[in-house]
Amino acid sequence: MDITLNLEIPPSDVTCFTCGDVEGRFRCLDCYGPHWWCQSCLIKLHTHHPFHRPQQWKDGSFERVQLCDLGYVFILGHLRSGSSCPDDGNLFGDRRMTMIHINGVFEICVRFCRCRGACSEHEQLFRHRLFPSTFNRPETAFTLDVLDYYGIDSMECKTSAQAFFQKIKRVTNNAFPDDVPVCLTFLFKSLNTLLIFTLRIDTQI
Repeated sequence: MDITLNLEIPPSDVTCFTCGDVEGRFRCLDCYGPHWWCQSCLIKLHTHHPFHRPQQWKDGSFERVQLCDLGYVFILGHLRSGSSCPDDGNLFGDRRMTMIHINGVFEICVRFCRCRGACSEHEQLFRHRLFPSTFNRPETAFTLDVLDYYGIDSMECKTSAQAFFQKIKRVTNNAFPDDVPVCLTFLFKSLNTLLIFTLRIDTQI
């Protein structure tokens, strides 16, 4: 019990486990093992983990923070994810998108590839296993993992789209699930439509 309780208190005068130069005030619930990082190292180590849930030690308690608010940008580079395009001047800016994964709802800053000959935005999302809610300037996307999860939940447990998303909201913010800023009516329709789409794909494979 003492060991479990001590997990909720950072070590005294802990420095960043990666750089060792500054105080480590951040931990990640989805990274295995006890790790403490500074903000800069946390962002670098999560280049390919946009759906991790970091926490910051602040005023005597842990507070959940969004990677996007710490400066993280999910770069859909045409070479590989996480790498900016060679001529990327970011003239169009980054777009803050809502993304739904099996461990919650996330606000993520996305930078699309704008190079000459680049594919459309929704195609770039598809290539990263993200299903956009619309093909025209998407602002919401579902991971294929959460669609598979919902499909199994729906077939085996007869879970409705409303009940499933209530669960996702609870996972996102257990204390105040209603504070999760998402339009439920829109998501119910999207989940049901996407479920039919994914079931059709499964039957064709």
